[in-house]
Amino acid sequence: MVRNFTKEPLSPGQARSFINLARSSPRAGNTEGIRYSLLENENTDSYWKITLDDNTKDSFPWPGLLNAPTLIIVWVNPSSYLERYAEDDKKSTGLGEEEKNWSTPYWWVDGGMATMSILIAAESDNLGSLFFGIFSHEDALKREYSIPEEYKSIGTIAIGHPAKHQRASKSTLRGRATLDELIF
Repeated sequence: MVRNFTKEPLSPGQARSFINLARSSPRAGNTEGIRYSLLENENTDSYWKITLDDNTKDSFPWPGLLNAPTLIIVWVNPSSYLERYAEDDKKSTGLGEEEKNWSTPYWWVDGGMATMSILIAAESDNLGSLFFGIFSHEDALKREYSIPEEYKSIGTIAIGHPAKHQRASKSTLRGRATLDELIF
């Protein structure tokens, strides 16, 4: 994950091609319940104004993140999954009745897979990327970008050209499990 970007923009259409690629990621029941907010270049300013107040911005530990020329917010719609699973070919599952019937809410899984597809696509184009949460700013971002109420945020992906110097997150100091520890 890259947290320090240059201001160099992506090639025209490059971010749209990443979103197009994400359309092919797995979807439970081939449900079309994922949408994206694509913010490029100066359009990212409104995002940062909403998510970082002046006090936070001054003490923000990753100022180079604000240089990222592209932000993609990934949105999922649980209602789309309920509607899809209420259709004749899926009705017998009972998943179309209410969200609590899903032991694994696949809108989150599918949104994560779409997000990972975008991250990998950016890496494949020798770009840097970072996935991060929206936390308490979802409602304000929905208002700003006219996102329907039924959509929920997976998070935001920053994409751009990595700056030469990167400062690792403190989380990278945590050890990682070995391969053998990960496999039951």
